[in-house]
Amino acid sequence: MHARRRSIRFSGTEVTISAALKDGLFGTDRKHTFSVTKIKRISNSEPGFSRPGRLTFVVDGASTEVVKNPASGGDQVDMNTFCYNSVDAGQVRKLVAEIKKAMGVT
Repeated sequence: MHARRRSIRFSGTEVTISAALKDGLFGTDRKHTFSVTKIKRISNSEPGFSRPGRLTFVVDGASTEVVKNPASGGDQVDMNTFCYNSVDAGQVRKLVAEIKKAMGVT
């Protein structure tokens, strides 16, 4: 799923969040992959009237350093957070349910 210059993928055992960054003429992507066994908590803040939704993972040993140079239209959040718009809310809810199921959490 892609939203707000980020993407998130779930393989069944690992979550990968990618962020587009300003870097030179063409930019680059930064990726962060972590296993569901390292996830301690998932927080999903639904989008509001003028703010994006935020799917945030608390991950053992992962950096919480904020990305300082997101590409235009991107968000300054850490690599454990996926920001999304209201049109993606249903897909994000399904993704959260899949990840929690893989974690053994109901």
